[in-house]
Amino acid sequence: MTTSTTCPPSAVPPPARWASWAAWAAPLGVLPSAVWRTAVAFTDGHRPVETAYMTVLSVLTVGLAFLTVGLVRSWGEVFPRWVAGLAGRPVPARTVIRVARTGGAVLVLITLYGVLNSLFGFVDEAPRLIGQEKEYDEPDAWVGYLYLPAAAWGFLVLAVARDYARRTTGRPAGGAAASQPA
Repeated sequence: MTTSTTCPPSAVPPPARWASWAAWAAPLGVLPSAVWRTAVAFTDGHRPVETAYMTVLSVLTVGLAFLTVGLVRSWGEVFPRWVAGLAGRPVPARTVIRVARTGGAVLVLITLYGVLNSLFGFVDEAPRLIGQEKEYDEPDAWVGYLYLPAAAWGFLVLAVARDYARRTTGRPAGGAAASQPA
């Protein structure tokens, strides 16, 4: 008698192909701005607290964007072995869906605010860090292109969360019960 070391197939259907692409697009979309921000943090004579702030912000942004990949991977359905106390247990799908939808909505609102502010100029100057004496020059226009892919982040999270909800809750993506023909 032989035993198999592979795990049984998951009861959760696989993600749609577009959802996998969209999930990977989220961290790749924030990467250009994070790399630029980190590079600038170590130039232009920034104080150590400013350098730390920009570096932590960049790492946090890429890390949070990478969590979108969890919506299409197995570690978004079952806790990995290395998570003490939860290893092998199912990830609470409803909680994941709520967090992803809330985060995606917040990101969309931030993006819309940024677009509207650039068009109508609600705020003239960005806030300064406490004790910041030096005002830095405005970056060149090409830097905006580094942030452009990040504008899709919230929309990507919402789309992938919809597919995750469809797969894990067994209900249609809209949340309503499926109507069965009689």
